[in-house]
Amino acid sequence: MRRLLAVRFAALGLIGLLSPAFAADYDLPILRGSDMFVPATPTFFSWQGLYAGGQVGFTSATADFSRATQPMVAFSLRNSTILEQMTPDQWQVLGKSSNGAATFGGFVGYNFQWDSAVIGLELNYAHSSLDFAPPSSSLAREQTVNGLIDDVNIDASGRMHISDFLTTRARFGWAIDRFLPYGAIGIAVGRADVALATVVSGTETDPNTPNPFPPPATFPIPRVVGVFSYSNSTVKNGAFMYGYSGAVGFDYAFTQSIFARAEYEYIQWARLFSIAPSMHNLRAGLGVKF
Repeated sequence: MRRLLAVRFAALGLIGLLSPAFAADYDLPILRGSDMFVPATPTFFSWQGLYAGGQVGFTSATADFSRATQPMVAFSLRNSTILEQMTPDQWQVLGKSSNGAATFGGFVGYNFQWDSAVIGLELNYAHSSLDFAPPSSSLAREQTVNGLIDDVNIDASGRMHISDFLTTRARFGWAIDRFLPYGAIGIAVGRADVALATVVSGTETDPNTPNPFPPPATFPIPRVVGVFSYSNSTVKNGAFMYGYSGAVGFDYAFTQSIFARAEYEYIQWARLFSIAPSMHNLRAGLGVKF
């Protein structure tokens, strides 16, 4: 019995001596004290949830009026052979107008997040004061049709004012902790005031039939067989505009609730009274995540 106890104590002592060596060889942690080591739970910033904010910016816009007079001229000459023979409705009397203005507004949306992927829906509103007044070039052309000389002149003027626009868009982002770069696509709705006016005038003469009035027949003057002048105008206040939008930008969170935004957005509007506007929007904003 004594011999067996001696062997056991010797074995325990040997294990005690070898334990530090094994710990050194395998880099095993040696815990001291009575507290248990518990690894901390990893944390990350979440973009999921409802958010809202305000924004300011600058809009650079262009409105193309080159086709704005077409339907009005066509309507004025609808009962005339001049429309078919000379196609004055295709003449580009008005040009393009560009303008820029400050904007302010707000946004509200909701984000869904899966790991780093963030997908959201957002409403973005902006108020502006954009005025467009295109250059006007009076056009006059002469053409012989069926032996008669048609002399046609077109004058026109136009104006457009855009005051408000709203985009409904889907956002697609990739979260890098507190930094969220994103892209967005959507549809746009806006309001505009439009005023257009055209005057189509001219004469039709017969070069083969002299004027019966003096001077004498040795200096014949072509006889005027027709004189015409048609005016047409369109005025619409608060007309609705529709288009599509695309945007790129980023959000950066300062705290769990406050974030800043920088963004570029392009909007292409459908033609309104044959006017085609487009916008480039630069914005900076501050938002709250709930």
